[in-house]
Amino acid sequence: QREGNDIDFCACLSKLTPADLDALRARGELHGFATGDVVLSQGDNVDALGILQVEIQLGPGNAVGEISFLDNACASATLIADGDVKIVFVARSDVDEMIDADPSFAGRLYLSLFIELAHKLRATNQRVLPTES
Repeated sequence: QREGNDIDFCACLSKLTPADLDALRARGELHGFATGDVVLSQGDNVDALGILQVEIQLGPGNAVGEISFLDNACASATLIADGDVKIVFVARSDVDEMIDADPSFAGRLYLSLFIELAHKLRATNQRVLPTES
C-alpha cells in the first residue's frame, strides 16, 4: 500500500473482494487538488480510474472518470474541485494486469462500476426530471 493511500474503495467497488481492494490500493496513486483545481477536463484522455478519498458533493469512495475508463473515450465533462480533494488514481495498465492475472476480477470490477453508474443516473434523474403529482 502506498503511503497515504488508505481510501475506502468499498462505496463504488462493492463487488470486489478484500484481496481485489488491497491490490487496487497497492497500485493506486494519491493526488491532491485544491478548490478550483481542474481534476479532469472535458476532452481529456482518461487513462486511470479515480476514487475519491474525501467527502465532496459526490461523497467519499465514489468513482471519477469511470465513464471514460469504461468506454475508452475522452472525458465527457470537466470536474473542478469544490474544496480540498484527494483522489486515488489506478492506471488502466495496472487494472489490465490485474485482469490478466485473474480474469474473474474483470467481472467484479465492471459490475461494481455499472452499479455505481446506475446509482449516479438515478440520482441525476431525481434532480432533473419533474416529479409526478
